[in-house]
Amino acid sequence: MRSLFISFIILLCASSVLAQSDTSNSNLFDKATLSLGGGIFMPQGNLSTYFGTAPFFEISGHLPLKRKKAIGMTLQVVVPNQKDDFLYRRTIDTIQVKSTMMLNFTVDFKKTLTETNTSILDVKIGVGASAITTDARNPFYSGEEGEEKYETITAILFSPGFEYTHTFNKGTKFIIGMSLNYAPYKVEGAVRENIGGLALVPKITYIF
Repeated sequence: MRSLFISFIILLCASSVLAQSDTSNSNLFDKATLSLGGGIFMPQGNLSTYFGTAPFFEISGHLPLKRKKAIGMTLQVVVPNQKDDFLYRRTIDTIQVKSTMMLNFTVDFKKTLTETNTSILDVKIGVGASAITTDARNPFYSGEEGEEKYETITAILFSPGFEYTHTFNKGTKFIIGMSLNYAPYKVEGAVRENIGGLALVPKITYIF
């Protein structure tokens, strides 16, 4: 899990540098928005053998830049609906495990395709990391600070998609989005089976 957060911090720093290089406007961050919402995590292919459709909750930020571009950051918390166990290789053995939670972090690079007075259609590419916490206890856990009590599966995450923002009035804006999440969990090494990593992610969020 620590490596996931380190990766997220690196992506955050990179996005900040890009934002600063793109514009010198001191009021840039005054235009930033925050959104809260949720959606449905819909596993596809091999992943659907192990996980069923499940809800997720999301918090994201949106920072507009020049030339109809923007940078966003997204955190998704998925409540997994596991249909079948999968094999996980620890240092001392290989065991059947269940997931307890899924976290998806991405930095989103956005480009506006069309825009009107009340609506915006963006295409976005998200890059980040996905982590699945499991019920497999770390056999070497001693309670020391920084140690993981339970085993975690991590993988790089790619999330291309579209987002449609609609303004109903001055204070009410919603985003309806559809993304394709891809995280090759088998690459992590500890997963003995190819459990896949592809999911459709429709969502709706409220901007404030």
